[in-house]
Amino acid sequence: MSEAELREGLKLAVADEPPMVFDLDELVDTAERMVRRRRALVAVGVSTAAVAVVAVAVPVFLGIGGTPPELPQAAPPAVTITTSPPKAPMTVAQLKQRGEELMAHLKTQVPVVVPDAKNITPGEFGGEASGQFWDGQTYLDGFLAFTLGDARTAINVQVNNAPEKSAPCTGCRELPQADGSKVVIRTESGPAGNAPDMKITSAEHYRTDGSVTRVSTYNYDPVTGPSGYQPNVALTDDQLVRLATDPALHM
Repeated sequence: MSEAELREGLKLAVADEPPMVFDLDELVDTAERMVRRRRALVAVGVSTAAVAVVAVAVPVFLGIGGTPPELPQAAPPAVTITTSPPKAPMTVAQLKQRGEELMAHLKTQVPVVVPDAKNITPGEFGGEASGQFWDGQTYLDGFLAFTLGDARTAINVQVNNAPEKSAPCTGCRELPQADGSKVVIRTESGPAGNAPDMKITSAEHYRTDGSVTRVSTYNYDPVTGPSGYQPNVALTDDQLVRLATDPALHM
């Protein structure tokens, strides 16, 4: 077959081919639009993922995770234990000087707490007896006498750095104080064998340092001895508490 016959045969073979129904330029534009759209979707997906990561990271960073954290249990209250170093034993000279300081303070304070007290007569602090001291003594005890109305009476003050354990007291009143200490009010009759009309009321201040200050009042004169009994003790409970809690009354 000659070249001319071959060319003519090819023309006849494609003579009935339908014309192309698409535009090449339009096809290219469409492809580019699809590429741009795909890139946009990928970018949006990445941004969304980044936002999601940040949304999770921020609460975690701030300590507020997606689920409510379990609330911490309240810590038990701290227990404050007051401990004071043991005080050095006092010599006889130191005890005597401290007794004089205490009595001088009482002489100025009793008229403030008991305005009706007259003819105030300070006594002398001591141990087993007035003016008696020994090296290492852990307490001081003394009387201060005065007139109240027409009756002569007195108060007894004892400061004690090493008190014995207090026995249970039926009918006593306990008055808690703001600093954690307490005052115990106790009323009793005189020692066995004395008149049943004899009355003694005491305020015992149990202090946070372990010491005790006790102030007692009477319905008679405990210094010279009873010559008669008043219906009530000389000081009120409030007056006793004011004296017993006086911070200056200590060893």
